[in-house]
Amino acid sequence: MDADVELSADGIVVIRFHDGVRLNGHNLPPVVEAHVAVADGQRRPVLVDIRGLVSVDRAARQLASGPRVEAITSRLALVVGNAATRVIGNFFLRVTGPGYPLRLFADEELARAWLLEVSSDAR
Repeated sequence: MDADVELSADGIVVIRFHDGVRLNGHNLPPVVEAHVAVADGQRRPVLVDIRGLVSVDRAARQLASGPRVEAITSRLALVVGNAATRVIGNFFLRVTGPGYPLRLFADEELARAWLLEVSSDAR
């Protein structure tokens, strides 16, 4: 699998993609399955570290914003690192338009703080 997926002690699902991954419709499904398993049927905040990604294709973007992921995602923070991952994140945010609140962060601690905010969209 091209990512590590875990539930952190604070209730955030953390997905960290490995360096050099070209995300597509073939290698994302196992990551989605792991996300679904870790969420255990509950809507949870999700932190996705995409700092190591090289590219993401349309099929992967559609799967990542699809109904299975939407059903278990209260809000999602994308952690970006360089110009390429910022472009990937902005494209997902603006073009794919998932059905859950989404923000980009360069700082993981700020991302975690936003994910844990209590608000009407996080319920």
